[in-house]
Amino acid sequence: MAAVSLVAKDLGDLEQLVPDLCFDDEERREALLENGTRDFNAVPGSGKTSLLAAKLLLLAKKWPHSHKGICILSHTNIAREELTLRLAASAEGSRLLSYPHFVGTIHGFINQFLAMSTLRCLGINLDVIDDEVFAKRAWSLANSPRNSKLRYWIRNQRNGEELVSKLFYKSSRLEVLSEGGKLPRPHTASFKQMAGLKKALAHEGVFRHRDMFAFAELALAEQPHLLDVIHRRFPMVFIDEMQDTSWEQEDILNRLFDSRSVVQRFGDIDQQIISGDPESEKLTFPRTGHGTISTSKRFGQRIAEAVESIRGSQLPVVGEARGACNPAMILYKTTNIDRVVFRFGELVLDRFNDAELKKRPVRVMCARRGGEGKVVPGRNMGDYWPAFGQANRTPPKDSLQALLSVQRDLHDRPTLSARAYEVRQAVLLVLRAAKAPSSEGVRNGRSLFRAVREQEGNLGALQRLIRDLTLNSVSLVSTDDWISLASKMYQGLSDLLPSAMTIEEFTALDIFAHSQEAEECRHNELPTVCKLSNAGRELQYTLGTVASMKGETHVASLVLESYGGNSKRFDLQMALPFIAGIGKGYGKLTVTQRAQMRNLYVAMSRPTDFLCLAANESRVDEDTITALVAKGWDIETC
Repeated sequence: MAAVSLVAKDLGDLEQLVPDLCFDDEERREALLENGTRDFNAVPGSGKTSLLAAKLLLLAKKWPHSHKGICILSHTNIAREELTLRLAASAEGSRLLSYPHFVGTIHGFINQFLAMSTLRCLGINLDVIDDEVFAKRAWSLANSPRNSKLRYWIRNQRNGEELVSKLFYKSSRLEVLSEGGKLPRPHTASFKQMAGLKKALAHEGVFRHRDMFAFAELALAEQPHLLDVIHRRFPMVFIDEMQDTSWEQEDILNRLFDSRSVVQRFGDIDQQIISGDPESEKLTFPRTGHGTISTSKRFGQRIAEAVESIRGSQLPVVGEARGACNPAMILYKTTNIDRVVFRFGELVLDRFNDAELKKRPVRVMCARRGGEGKVVPGRNMGDYWPAFGQANRTPPKDSLQALLSVQRDLHDRPTLSARAYEVRQAVLLVLRAAKAPSSEGVRNGRSLFRAVREQEGNLGALQRLIRDLTLNSVSLVSTDDWISLASKMYQGLSDLLPSAMTIEEFTALDIFAHSQEAEECRHNELPTVCKLSNAGRELQYTLGTVASMKGETHVASLVLESYGGNSKRFDLQMALPFIAGIGKGYGKLTVTQRAQMRNLYVAMSRPTDFLCLAANESRVDEDTITALVAKGWDIETC
């Protein structure tokens, strides 16, 4: 039984609460008025996150409890941010952003309500939960002299570094495993050193995200009453982006809430592009009897037909938007592969005026970022745009450049609070580099203010510096940029630095050094951006992986074919017959090939108006081309 039930007359409040949205179709009304536990599978562009936000606003308006709340979970920070913005826009929604409610990611929920308390009970002070930071420190420890047995074992493994870098704890027994593969047998000296390495980093407070689920399991094993505490606190639970949840995550959520709370899960099973979960066959979304939202408000019927043709679930996709352009296929010669991205830009300029191009971005996507192979080029983004590889050489996440630089991928941009934490962490790194007394014993940026207050008393200059760096953009490309940053930080930290340290000594610290490669990038084209000038008009558009652009909406999208590695198939070569309506044998595709199709499904469902695909002419037969033309596709060459 739901803590609050919605009835048909409540829908009358939607016009006031969300005047910019329309939920007048039967499928959406059914989802809004569902008061029991149920899943909802929604097509791309259906506005499921907005639908969920609207439902939450209706519930918030009727919520009577002061100590019981609604738990709203998402898989990614992007989805959480979208929900938060929708809720914060009204007085009713704002109530859901504070106690007794919870809005956050699945990881954030598990950490806050289960894992952190376990760490405190074990006497562990958390430093950082970050896979990249863990990998760097683990590899450093693995190569230390005290781990000689482990070093010998690693040298005899083809992926030794990956095995060490991806160590994680599993289950309440805190078993040491690796996402990289099989570890040595438990009784061997090399395994004992591997486990010791993991334990040493745990005592330092350095963890991977996945570790937190093991500590959550430990909490439930040692304190089973927590199940009652949590479900009493949250009688209603809503989960967004459910298709990307791993079995490890789903299992613990099932135990917390199933048969105890009303749980409604939203997602699109065909957009499940995160792979590698060995227990994926246990996943239950969407459960039998699920609701569907089959209409997309993003694109028209021509794109909808193409998207539906490669949908593994074989559920319908209906496009309700106007659909301005015919979809297009660029057939390129191998010798002209470097022209494909530019050819797409020309097609976009032919189809849209400048005003239309200002409404939404233009994007180029490929399923694979890079890699080698003995097949004809067209394998990955690097084949089409060689400069893209430069974008992959990013600094470590715990470096000053990574913490302060604002040139971040769309899906990696932090919230304001997260940005402030990164700045505090960067300031702490600088204080440590300068051997400032106030940095001694400070484990992370969260405790920086407390340590400075206790040791120095005055926080004014430090707070002003952190506020300035948080709110204002920081460019760290040229030598001048680094000198300017060092000067600004010296002014803000001078009271905390060793008394004899001059600004020249401070600026000369190694932490303010920068690479020549970064300086050279300043004079070249951005490796993820194409700039096109054609017939007196200009167009600039971004390139990236399908995963990095999941959740985005574009006015025009180019999907580049890629090679599937283990599947030994090019994705578009495999998918085009289905898109053309002549494909057979979808059910015979391997697991890897189905994953390729899901990536295409995500990529092809991004544009509102113009979908464009690109494939090598040698991999598309005449029958497929003829069938595409009959379906209204434009065939272009390059």
